[in-house]
This record gives sequence, C-alpha cells and structure tokens, in this order.
Amino acid sequence: MVFGLKFFIRTLATERNQKMVETCGQHIKRRRTETQPLKLSRAERWNVVDEEDVFMDILSRVSVKSIWSLKTLSKHWHGSISTTYFCKLQLAHSRKNPSFIVCPTLETSMKLYSMDSRSFELSPLNTIDPSERSHGVSLYMISSFNGLICCVNVIFDEDVESKFFDLQIWICNPCTGETLLLPQGRPSFECEPCVGVAYSSDTSDYRIFRIFCTGKKIPEERESVEGYYVREGYAYECEMFSSSTGSWKNIGLVPCVPMDCGLRPYKTGHICVEGKVYWLVSLDEPGKILSVNLEGRFKVINLPEYEANQKGEDKITEGTHLINLKGSLALLVLHPGYMDIWLLKDNGETYSWVPVPLLKYHIRIKDDELVLTVTSLKNKIICVTETHWHIYNVDTGKWKKIRGPRTGFGYPAVFPFTESILPCKGGVKL
Repeated sequence: MVFGLKFFIRTLATERNQKMVETCGQHIKRRRTETQPLKLSRAERWNVVDEEDVFMDILSRVSVKSIWSLKTLSKHWHGSISTTYFCKLQLAHSRKNPSFIVCPTLETSMKLYSMDSRSFELSPLNTIDPSERSHGVSLYMISSFNGLICCVNVIFDEDVESKFFDLQIWICNPCTGETLLLPQGRPSFECEPCVGVAYSSDTSDYRIFRIFCTGKKIPEERESVEGYYVREGYAYECEMFSSSTGSWKNIGLVPCVPMDCGLRPYKTGHICVEGKVYWLVSLDEPGKILSVNLEGRFKVINLPEYEANQKGEDKITEGTHLINLKGSLALLVLHPGYMDIWLLKDNGETYSWVPVPLLKYHIRIKDDELVLTVTSLKNKIICVTETHWHIYNVDTGKWKKIRGPRTGFGYPAVFPFTESILPCKGGVKL
C-alpha cells in the first residue's frame, strides 16, 4: 500500500512537471530567459512541483480517521503528519466542507455523531469516556471550534453538606480521541459555574471563561455600586483559562450573570463570534446579553426594543436564542407561528440591532413542539425538537423537516464542526 501510494505521487508529480514545461506561458518565459538571462533558480525557472508537497496535499484531503491510521505505517509518514504545516493544511481543506457534530442525549459515555450539512444523515464519530471523569456523571458538549470540542461535567462531592460546586472542563478532539482535562478553578458557592469558550480562526489557542460565586459577603453600602453583580449579598467573579499558559487567571468582578436555561445543563448556553463570547442574561424588558472578548473585557448589551403597543407574545419570548449567522451575532426570537431575526452591529463604541428581512418568516414548528436547542451554519438555521430537525434556509426562505434519532433527543448538543488533527493543548498558528 505504501509503495503504491508513493509510486502514484511520484508519477503525478512527474506528469505535472512535464505539463508545466510544455505550457505556452512556460515556453515564452524560457525563450525570454535564453535571450535575456535572468538570475533565476532552477525551481523558479521551471516552477517544479516538489514530490513531498504533492504527497502532503493529497494526504491532507483524506479523512482524519484514515490519516491517523497511516501514522503507524512508516516513520516518514508519521513525521509528515505530525508537522504544524500539515495540521494547518488539513484544517484548511476541512473548512471547505464543514459538517455538524451531534450528541443526541445526555449519557455517562458521550456518544458523538457526525452529521452531513447537506443530507443531514448521522454517522457514528466517536465515544468520549475519559477515565479521569468524576464517577457516575455525564459529559455535556458546550462548544466546537477548529476540530476540537469543549465538554463539562459536574464534580461529584461525597460531602453532602458542602455548599460549593465545581465542574470538570475538558478539551477533546473527537477524530483523534485525544482528551485534555483542564486544571480545576475556584469552586462556586451554592451554584454551578457558568462556562464559555472563546476562540479565533487564525490560531488553535483558546480561552475558557468561568463565572462563579465567591461566597464572600459584600458590605451593604457596596451592593449598589455599578459595575459588578451581587446576588443575596454575594459577589460573582470570573476566571480565564488560556491554552497558551495552561493556567487560570482571575479577571475580577462581573457586571451580570448568565441566565438559567432548563433545556441546557450547567448554564452553558453561549455563542462565540469573532473571538467574543455572548451569554443571554435576561429576557425581561429591556433584556440583556453579557459579552467578553479574548482579553477578558466585559460588556453588557441590551436586547432589541419592540414597539410598546405590541403584545407580550410578539416581543422577546422564552424561545429566544443566540446564533452565529454568517459570521455575525444574531438573535433568533421564536413566536407562535413566526420568527424574528435581529443582527448585531457593533463598532466597539456603539451598537444597534438591525432586523433581518426574511423571505418567509412563518415557522413550520407546531406549537406543541418544544425547541430544545438551536444552531446555525452558513445560511442554515437548525432548530431541534424532541423528535425532529427543523432546517430553515435564510436565502430561500424554505423549511425542511427531518426525523431525528428513533430514541429522540434528550438535552441534545449540536454545533458546526470541521475535522482536524490539532492537539487539545492549542499552540498552532493557523
């Protein structure tokens, strides 16, 4: 098999070189060089395709599962696949054909599936079940980025009288099976920490934000001070984990705290857009969003305002979700029988909400169907109910309804996904 592939690569390189010598452009360039010699290297003059480059390019287009199996065939292949250059090349090809990663139900062993973005067919991807996980608890996927995913699980504490809670936070590569348990942060008093993941497209480094209750009472005269959040006399702070340092850093008090959502465990409902994390804070008028950037700077954003004479069901509803719509933060508001989409315009100093004109704003989700989670990819918005996928095409205004798994959904997690062989610890410039 190795000899056959190498022979194919060598033959392809030879054929491409021969074709390039015979082209009209190459012929003219050669004639000019002969009459007016230039100081060109042989590679510059003939534009020779290196055999190793052809090998790497072909291999980068193969599935990660196949790539990983090829590492054991030879030292040369293992070395080539392990380079930073190959990791970047493979991810670049994978980004051209993104899919979805799906965890249909909340179970002790997290069973992951890959879903094609066109046919929406599911295929088994991997089962994540790290041995260091706290005994008897379930992993929950909260984010997907650059071929990696972030998962959390509650830490089981045998001390039933303890008032502190904490989560184990994992970074996993579903394609290679690698898992990385992050160091523990500071426990949260009487509530679970809120977690968010920030990342960018030009590096595999990431930030994890963890909002928690300190358990320290704040003097009454300071409770009304603007700039940080206090509930029942306790202040809330945030820690930031950086993959580049491998440690947590306390970045201070927070102005508000993400809201609870009964459809998602652990207060993990967030979205990352252009390196910023956004959480819903409140749906009560005027409604708020909390954001934080990669440097740890917080900002509070009010939700869009509806006209005063509109009914309650025509304003912000409980069916409100944050999505990444074509690279911008958007607010999806599901009403009985129809929906609104608002796009955030933020220049850093001021911001505004712009309604997105929809070809068809009527939704084909029955009133008795509960939307468990929402995600998006390019021009598609996917609403997941207990039994079906409901896919809306923003460009055409058409809805598509597809039956989900036979067992149905229970606390499903669905995110856009690109296969990669990036390491969980980060550190690769893309």
